[in-house]
Amino acid sequence: MVTGATGGIGRALVQLMLGRGYRVIILSRQSTVDIPGVTVVTCDLTDMDSIGAAAPLITSHEPIIDVLVHCAGVITPQPVGKLDSTTMADQITVDLTAPIELTNALLPAMRDGGHIVFVNSMAAVFPLAGSSVYTAAKFGLRGFARALEQELRPRRIQVSSLYPASVNTPMLSREMSEGGSIYNFIDPPQEPDVTARRILECCEGRSRERFSSLFDKLFTHACLTFMPLLNVSLPIMKILGRRGYRAYMRRLSARRH
Repeated sequence: MVTGATGGIGRALVQLMLGRGYRVIILSRQSTVDIPGVTVVTCDLTDMDSIGAAAPLITSHEPIIDVLVHCAGVITPQPVGKLDSTTMADQITVDLTAPIELTNALLPAMRDGGHIVFVNSMAAVFPLAGSSVYTAAKFGLRGFARALEQELRPRRIQVSSLYPASVNTPMLSREMSEGGSIYNFIDPPQEPDVTARRILECCEGRSRERFSSLFDKLFTHACLTFMPLLNVSLPIMKILGRRGYRAYMRRLSARRH
């Protein structure tokens, strides 16, 4: 069961899963999706009633769920003081409330020894100025996953969180067009299939939290533990991010021509 399957990362993940022999159910606002081989259940993740109605439809197709992947996400950068209430609510709903609601609804159908995977964000461990609502939702999702993992130990259900670096998707393009974080480009954005492979490895492994690199894991945890390190590092990270963004835009321009 995969959410966000029509996005760049989710679509790549579903293709990998189908190739591996999984039977895949996806949620989509549209009843028809151009991904052959999947079962589509119509659902709006901003509507809790829609999620509640989708759950029995999912289990009617597959009474037992082996893997549940929360891949849907939305980010709209806005500074505090100028937050739009609707945009703020949509981010919290899709990024935090919907994964909690869907997990709660489908947990009785999860196989003992199954796996729940949350595709989170580096924003869950590294606060993003200008995207405070997204940061808050992702911090909350990390906390939910850690607590859920403890609750589900008696059933041997694995709970994992993946923290990918920036990924070259339409979501990243929209984020940057709306004033997104320059930190996305400290390293070149990954292609969706790279992140999709890591998600699939996470689905079939036993790691609690998985980062794109050991450096990302150690550095972000160090910044959370010792905030002065974060303050000292930010100017350097901005320089690296701006350089990376210029290089990224040059590559885009070269491809267009």
